[in-house]
Amino acid sequence: MQKETFFQDVLMNQKNAEVLQILSEICEYIEHDTKFLYNPLFIGGRTETGKSHITATLAKVYPQNVHVIQGGDLVYQNKEEIQEAFSLGKNVKVLIIDDVQRFKDENAIQEQIVYFLDKLAEHVLIVLFQNTDREAEFCKSFASTISKGLSFTLHEPDLEIKVLYTQKYAAEKELTFTKEQCLYIARRSSGFRNIQNIINHIHLYKEQMKKMPTMQDIERIVAKKGYVFTANPDIIIATVAEVYGFTSKQITGKKRYPRIAEARQLCIYLCRTMLGITYMEIGKIFGGKDHSTIVYSIKKIEDLIVTNKVMNNLVTEVTMLCKKNLSNIK
Repeated sequence: MQKETFFQDVLMNQKNAEVLQILSEICEYIEHDTKFLYNPLFIGGRTETGKSHITATLAKVYPQNVHVIQGGDLVYQNKEEIQEAFSLGKNVKVLIIDDVQRFKDENAIQEQIVYFLDKLAEHVLIVLFQNTDREAEFCKSFASTISKGLSFTLHEPDLEIKVLYTQKYAAEKELTFTKEQCLYIARRSSGFRNIQNIINHIHLYKEQMKKMPTMQDIERIVAKKGYVFTANPDIIIATVAEVYGFTSKQITGKKRYPRIAEARQLCIYLCRTMLGITYMEIGKIFGGKDHSTIVYSIKKIEDLIVTNKVMNNLVTEVTMLCKKNLSNIK
């Protein structure tokens, strides 16, 4: 398989050809230990240009070789926890730090990160991702570290790419759209997450109504950002709480005991996968958690589903209970 196929569904735009080539070279480096001349790589882009997709794809395809750190998490960690975050396994070849703009005002954290990056750069490729919706200025040493490598900018997807992504994501959800419906969704979506959100709601509509929505139904879903019927996340939270033996208030609270943290992460995962709620909306539901924490929670459950048979069975059981409870909404 050509390495480009890992990313081409969101980076097919010719304007992103340079980034696509670099990503292909990263895959070659991981698989065949080819030399990488530039380190670190700094990739910026506005919301919904594919940064999260790149991170998730690399981590999924090369789970033993790619280590991901969420920039938002570093803001809330002490020195020891940050040190632990940068303690990499012996097989790690690529270190990704996502959402570096989250610590733009934290000079002490930036200085600590620079220390670890300088130590790791000799044997690990470092890739930094930044959301460029807002300008972010970094301290001198961090900016100097970035300048040692190469910087790229991801460009926003054009209509053709959004149509292709709509078709791909719909196929993953086992949904079949007409050309008219597919084009309508793509035209009214700002980017990839918005497409996922709409299709997730259409999938839920199909689950509840036992039929595919008409074009008119899809127009209503898009116009109302998905909420054409009551699909309250409280139902998912209550269902998970009952299974784990907690209250909904405890799950949405701030306690971080391992079992309650796991229940909270499962709720976040189900709110995203079943209801298609945006990361920002989920963050508000769970006490103002930031984007990176929500992404981390979802990935944590996805990883456990693959590596832990007990969790796999639990997620399947809870998902069925949630579907049953959601289908009883009138």
